Amino acid sequence: MPKVNVSLSQEVLQDLDKAAREANTSRSAFLARAVRHYLEERGEEQRQEERKEAAAAIDRFREEFGGWDGTTEVLKWRDSH
Repeated sequence: MPKVNVSLSQEVLQDLDKAAREANTSRSAFLARAVRHYLEERGEEQRQEERKEAAAAIDRFREEFGGWDGTTEVLKWRDSH
């Protein structure tokens, strides 16, 4: 497993060690879990932003071309085939 070196203030290191002890885990395991959690949260935030952008694009489309009911169109297509 690769190793990394990081520089932390004494205060942050003390807080880290206390949190790791409270979680009954090692410093390394605690940091790995914290990084994984951060990356997952960041990924979810990016996915939410992409969904907002898609919804905004749909809204712009509706403004430009008028209302469109997707369900009605799918039902029409289904009934015609």
